[in-house]
Amino acid sequence: MKMPAPHLFNRIWVKLSALIAGLVFLLMLLVFHLITLRQIKAERVQLREFMERTAMQIASIRLTAGDDIIVYQEWIKRILDTDAGKDVVYIAIFDRERRLLAYALNPQYLEIGDAALLTPEDEIDIIQRLSRGEVAAESWRDFDHVPVEIRTGRYSLGRVDVGFSLIGYNNRARRNLLINAYILAGAFAGVVLLSIVVGRRITQPLERLSDAMIQVSLGNLGVHVRVNTRDELGRLADSYNYMTRRLREKSYVDAFSQDLMLSLEHHRLLQLVTERIVGYMGAEGGVLILLERRGDGVTAWSQWAAPRGLERPVAEPLDEACASECLARRDPFFVRDLRCCDAFERLQARLQSAAGLRKIELLAPLISSEETLGFFLLGPENDGSGYDGDEIRFLRTLSSQAALAVRNSFLLRRLAEQERLQKELEIARQVQQSLLPVEEPRLDGLQVFGLCLPAQKVGGDYYDYFVIDEKRLGVAVADVSGKGTSAAFYMAEIKGMMSAMTHLIHSPKELLLRLNRLLNRNVDKRVFATMIYGVVDVDARTFTYVRAGHNPPLLRRANGSVSVHVPAGIGLGMAADDHFEAHTVEERLLLQSGDLLLLYTDGLSDAMNGRLEPLGEEQLAEALSWTAGSAEEAGGHLLRRVKEHAAGAEPHDDLTMVVLKIE
Repeated sequence: MKMPAPHLFNRIWVKLSALIAGLVFLLMLLVFHLITLRQIKAERVQLREFMERTAMQIASIRLTAGDDIIVYQEWIKRILDTDAGKDVVYIAIFDRERRLLAYALNPQYLEIGDAALLTPEDEIDIIQRLSRGEVAAESWRDFDHVPVEIRTGRYSLGRVDVGFSLIGYNNRARRNLLINAYILAGAFAGVVLLSIVVGRRITQPLERLSDAMIQVSLGNLGVHVRVNTRDELGRLADSYNYMTRRLREKSYVDAFSQDLMLSLEHHRLLQLVTERIVGYMGAEGGVLILLERRGDGVTAWSQWAAPRGLERPVAEPLDEACASECLARRDPFFVRDLRCCDAFERLQARLQSAAGLRKIELLAPLISSEETLGFFLLGPENDGSGYDGDEIRFLRTLSSQAALAVRNSFLLRRLAEQERLQKELEIARQVQQSLLPVEEPRLDGLQVFGLCLPAQKVGGDYYDYFVIDEKRLGVAVADVSGKGTSAAFYMAEIKGMMSAMTHLIHSPKELLLRLNRLLNRNVDKRVFATMIYGVVDVDARTFTYVRAGHNPPLLRRANGSVSVHVPAGIGLGMAADDHFEAHTVEERLLLQSGDLLLLYTDGLSDAMNGRLEPLGEEQLAEALSWTAGSAEEAGGHLLRRVKEHAAGAEPHDDLTMVVLKIE
């Protein structure tokens, strides 16, 4: 929306100019009246006074000359020929009966055809009529006369009447009036122009402010008003600029917050922070650097710059003095204020080629929760004016927001990683549970109880049963290295191989030799597993097994004695086939009625309490010696003993066991 322009006569400068011009015009009129008109009036008065003096002089001469009228007549005619008589129309001397005694007439002021044709009678008639004021209306302003009485004592002897022309006077008056009018008009025109200039100069800042306020109402906060005065208008412009600057900064902060809320991806967020701060501060360029603590040292590294981005990360180690000085600062500061700035000079040299940043002028620490996460490096301002105190305070606000966003981004990444791991653990847990037996096998003369309790961090514990025939049962308990899905999928491979081979290979050693060969060929060398695998023959009452680096089985006899059996063995996937075969021994245990055999993982023997004290194999064997009842009851007794020892402490590893009891 565009605001309509005000009418010309509604503009302040027009009104102010008109007011100034009007006041000056009135003043000039007053001066014109006081000087010009009074001067003209004074000149007329002087002319009349001069004629009066002339008449009085003639009257005084007449009084002393007696009755010699002829001499008197000649004398007054000579007056007309002098400078004193240049404006005189006539001079007449009358007696007390108003008879004309003597006269002199200047016919050049009379509008008659030929003055030479005038007779004395005509001249006398003209003088008498003029002395009586009988003048044509159009000539009334061009003629005047002065009568002066000729007196001696209290007696009047007659009168002298001097008629004089005002034509010269009027011409001079009109000429003076015209000249002064021209002067007045020129001066008025100059005053009008001057008033327009002054009015425009006075009101132009107001118009700028008015236009700027309209732009503010339309949402444009970037209009800066320049007024080169230090008066009230200058202070008003400064107030406006300060107001719009604060409003602009507030809008920037609001927009910055909104952008940060909508940016979730870590790298994009940091690049957005860099671009926004450079744009808001009007800088030539800027770089966001993060601090990475490696041992005792600190390294500044970055891959976020604006307006030109970084193609590859830039890193520069900070020496101890520089790191200490920078980390001690809490507010934005200039590079020139650093005592130790060699590292930043090296960093500036690298950024100049990598990001086109010719100079680092200002640094703003990114501080969140009392921790300095990094710094924002700003180049010089685009206009070359330099950063003032208000801009530095605004940068501090932006850097505080940026620091919070950076910390939240790190936390979000950490949460996302934890969520990913949690999902992975859930998948691993599901895989692990799917690999475990659904129910216990049923063989006459043998009780079987198996249990696997996964810890919060899913491990690689695994147990399984393989029914070879009605009298023989294969039992496997394994612990795969690693955690999470990798361990779970490794378990799945082992289960698949075991399921395929147990019905074909009855010797536990031969089976594990084949399994080790397959694992060495197909599985990541960094992954290995420990396992105990054995076959229970119910009729022969034997347990033939191989211990591939696993926890040794515990055998509890019917009389309560417990023995530990530790045949040689190497973990699966840890050695070549011939080495594995040479160092793996197959052992056979003879079982009797009431004997109880425990196969387990280290999660049982290494279960810890709050003081990080493990249960240990000795206490596990002692707990086994006190068991009684079925295989399931024995397993329950062992589980309770482990929980008593843990005393509420969270298990750090899976807890897996298989209990076999000969009936």
